[in-house]
Amino acid sequence: MQTIRKAKVEDIDSIKAILFNALKEHQIALPDNYPVIDINSIGRKNTEYATFVMVRDETVIGFIILRPISGDCIELKRLYLTFFERGRGLGRMLMNYAIQYAQENRYKTIRLETTSKFKEAVSFYKRNGFRLLKGVDKSPGHDLAFEKRLE
Repeated sequence: MQTIRKAKVEDIDSIKAILFNALKEHQIALPDNYPVIDINSIGRKNTEYATFVMVRDETVIGFIILRPISGDCIELKRLYLTFFERGRGLGRMLMNYAIQYAQENRYKTIRLETTSKFKEAVSFYKRNGFRLLKGVDKSPGHDLAFEKRLE
């Protein structure tokens, strides 16, 4: 049985391993100075990021990171699972948790940026009600942006 909880400093290495393994798996080359301030800030009091991990038997198997963009919009900055945990509905659980968090904190929209190299993720976002945004600026390395209106 897996649970979702707020990330702790002790989770940082596991989170980074999940992230970098997924990027390597999809052959996404990163610069040596690839910023992971969102991950490195876990445990700090004044961080803008909300980070949650999915844990089974005390092992981190996935995570989400959320970041406010404006008063009514939050960004789903990261949503990752280990390779062996994908395809079991756990991504949906993480997504539902992110949406619930956004709604509880009175956000009206949730946005995300990704790369078209993550074909399964793009399909996952579309299935979960995210709509492609056109004509918006995106962070380096991202060629797609999505948004979902929350009720």
